[in-house]
Amino acid sequence: MKYVEKAPHVDPVRMRHITDEALLAELGVTSIAEARPWRRPAPAWDGSATIEEADALIGAEVDFLDKGRGRSRLYGFHYLRWMTPLVHAYRETGDARYAAEWDRLFRQWYGTRDQVEGDWPGLDVIWYSLGVWARSMHVTRAMAELADEPALSDECWAMMMKTVLGGARWSAEEHDEFRHGNWQFVCAAELLHVATLFPELPEAPRWAEIGRARVLEHLELDVRADGGHHERSPGYHGMVLDAVHRVLALDPSFAEHPRVRAMHSWFASLVTSGGWIPHLQDSGVVWPADALRRGAELGVRPEPGSHLLDASGYAIFRAGHLHTVINYGPYVGHELEPHSHHAALDFVLSGWGVPLAWEGGGPPSYDDPGYYDWYQATRAHNTLLVPGEEYTEDRRAACDLFSVSAEADVFTGHHHGYSARHDRKIVFIKGDHPYWIVTDRIDAEAVWQIHGLSPWVEHDGGFVGTRGPGIFVVPLEPPDEVLYGTGPARIPDPATRTAEYGEIHSLGLRRSDGRFTVGIFPYRDEPLSIPEDWTVHADRR
Repeated sequence: MKYVEKAPHVDPVRMRHITDEALLAELGVTSIAEARPWRRPAPAWDGSATIEEADALIGAEVDFLDKGRGRSRLYGFHYLRWMTPLVHAYRETGDARYAAEWDRLFRQWYGTRDQVEGDWPGLDVIWYSLGVWARSMHVTRAMAELADEPALSDECWAMMMKTVLGGARWSAEEHDEFRHGNWQFVCAAELLHVATLFPELPEAPRWAEIGRARVLEHLELDVRADGGHHERSPGYHGMVLDAVHRVLALDPSFAEHPRVRAMHSWFASLVTSGGWIPHLQDSGVVWPADALRRGAELGVRPEPGSHLLDASGYAIFRAGHLHTVINYGPYVGHELEPHSHHAALDFVLSGWGVPLAWEGGGPPSYDDPGYYDWYQATRAHNTLLVPGEEYTEDRRAACDLFSVSAEADVFTGHHHGYSARHDRKIVFIKGDHPYWIVTDRIDAEAVWQIHGLSPWVEHDGGFVGTRGPGIFVVPLEPPDEVLYGTGPARIPDPATRTAEYGEIHSLGLRRSDGRFTVGIFPYRDEPLSIPEDWTVHADRR
C-alpha cells in the first residue's frame, strides 16, 4: 500500500494505549489529582462559540464510527473541534453541565477511536498529522479550562493527557525531517507548543528541538519570498499563520524572523475594502482582521497601491475601494490532493466592499459532489474555457509585464494549460471612474467567462447584473454565442463578517477565433455611461 505520510508507526504502548501507571511516571506524580492543577502557561488558542452551540451538545447521542459523515468529513469530525463550544460555555458561565458533557463525549471518543476506519487508502483517521495537531490544540485548552472542575473526572483528564502525550510522541517520529505542506507545518508548530506547555516531561526537550527545527525550515522553505504559504491558498495560509501565532505566544523570538513578518504582509496585500480576502484556490473567504492586528504589532505596514506577489503568482491592482487579484501562479502539489484549481490568468474584482467579478472558490466540504466539476474546474473561474479540452496541471503560467502608473496599471501574462498558448492582458484604467479592459488571444475556439452576483441581462451593447453593486461587461466585438449559467460560491457580507453559500451567475462569450477584447465597468447602483474613448486602451492585436 502507498501511504500518504510515513508507514504506520503507532506504538501500541507508548502512543495508542498509555497505561495510568506509565502516565503518572511520565508526569512524576503519584495520582491524577496531583497532576491536574494547571500551573503552566495558558495554551494559545483562538476561536469563539456560542452558548447555544454548547447547549445543542447536551445529551446528544454521537456515533463516532459513522461513515455517513463523508470520506473527508469523517477525518475532520475526529479533530473534535465540534466539542469546543462546551469549553467556551464553561468558561463563560462556570456551569458544571458543560464540563460533564465534555467528560461524557470525550470518554466515548477515547473508547471507540481504535475502531474508526476511513476510506482514504493509506491514511489513518486518528493517527495522521492534522488529526494529531487539531486534537492537541483543543484538548490542551480543555485541560486548562476544566482542570479544577470536579465534573471532569480524573479518568477523563487522564485520557486527555494520554491523547496529547501519545500524539506528541507520534508527531516527533513522523516529522523527523522536512516535507512541504500545511500538514507538517501546523503539526510541528503544535509539537513545539506542547513541549513548551509541559517542560517537565522527559521527552519535551527533544520535542522542542524537532518542532523548532521543522518550523524554521517551513518558514524558509514552505513560505515563499513574498510571505505566501507554498500552496497559495489564503485559507491554508491563515491556518499555518495561526500555528505560527501559537508558537509566538510562547516564544516571541520567532517574531524576528523576516518570513513571519512577510506572512502578515501577504494577507495585507490581498485584503479588500470590505475587510475580507477572496477565496482563491481551495480557500474559504478569509477575514484577517486579527492577523493584520498582530502584524501591525510586529511593525508590518501594508504595501499601498498595485504590486506583485511574484513568488506566489498573484498580481494586485488597488485604487480606492476597487481591488483586483490576478492569478498567474503554478499548480501546487499536496500530501493528499492539491488545493490548486484548474485555472490561470483568472481574476476576481471587488468594489464597495463586495465582490464584482467572483469565482467558485473552495467547497463546503471535500466530499461535495461538485468539488471536481465545479469548484476546482476551469468553468468556475474568470478565464478562457476551451470547449472539449482538458486543462493540464503543468500550465506554465507566467507574468510577462507588470507596470504601474498614475493613469493605468497593466498586467500581461500567458499560460499553457491548453494545447494552444493563452495570452491575456488586463489594463486597469484609473481616474474618477476606473474600469478594466481584458484582452485575450488563443488559437482555438474559446468561451470568455465572467461570474457576477446576479443574473445577467443585455444592456446597451453589453451585459449587466440585475442589481448593484455590479459590473457592466462590454465586448468590443460581438460574440458568436452568449452562454449563461449558475453555480454555488461563498458570498462575503461585510456587515455580518460571514460568507454563506449563495449563487453566482456566469456569462460566457463564445468566439470561434479565440479573440476577445472586453471592457468591465463597475457601478454601485446603476450602470454608468462608458467612456467613449475606452477602446483606445484596448489591445487589438
